[in-house]
Amino acid sequence: MTDIELADGGPEQLQVAFPATPTFTRIGRVAVVGLALRLGHDVATVEKLRSAVDEAVAALQGPGRIGVRASWTDDDLTVTLTNPDADVGEPAELTARLVELIDVSSVDRTSVQLTLEAPSG
Repeated sequence: MTDIELADGGPEQLQVAFPATPTFTRIGRVAVVGLALRLGHDVATVEKLRSAVDEAVAALQGPGRIGVRASWTDDDLTVTLTNPDADVGEPAELTARLVELIDVSSVDRTSVQLTLEAPSG
């Protein structure tokens, strides 16, 4: 049996956890993209975020579970993806791929943090 956890982390936080397998990649993407659209980001920006989340989730696949935590303020949306059982390989290589898409706050062997400025207007 496979389980997916959704947790309401509070009024400005969303948390999702799912098995770190390709079958569940879409769950992280749907949660983050839906939130970004709800927060008013334009489609082009959301598409870049979607691609970055896909890259991060792919890098974190393997044993264990991937946790996605999204938090937002009036200024930004921060998405942190983690899998304590993962090894993303060379963090600099993943960072280089992601930075072409979106602002990368940090990448290490078990987590990726992305930041998106709040939409203007």
